[in-house]
Amino acid sequence: MRKKDKVTISVVAIILIGIIGMWGLDFSSEYLTVTEVTQNVTAYIDQPVYITGNVKQGTLNIGTEETGFILTDGNADIEVLYRGDRPDGLGDGEKVSVRGILVSGNKVEANFLVMGCPSKYGV
Repeated sequence: MRKKDKVTISVVAIILIGIIGMWGLDFSSEYLTVTEVTQNVTAYIDQPVYITGNVKQGTLNIGTEETGFILTDGNADIEVLYRGDRPDGLGDGEKVSVRGILVSGNKVEANFLVMGCPSKYGV
């Protein structure tokens, strides 16, 4: 087999592996602000939500099994309950992005939490 043929086959294989690896990833997911969610609760209730904001000062409550805090964007607030490994640096005033289910008009049960902007981490 010629070298050119081997290179072509390798490039095609890499592209196919990349496509298969990204299969099923949801690229339409968009993080919303707290205000966007709270102003349109009926569209999001009992649905997965992706929300970004800041931990409101004085609301962080770290327990043994769950972490709770108020997520704010300066205009609206929403309660977050999170079970899982807490990221380093979680504290009052920190920017955080959460994914979870909006269980009521003012509460999210989060299953994913990342510090900072989600696009920075490719999520």
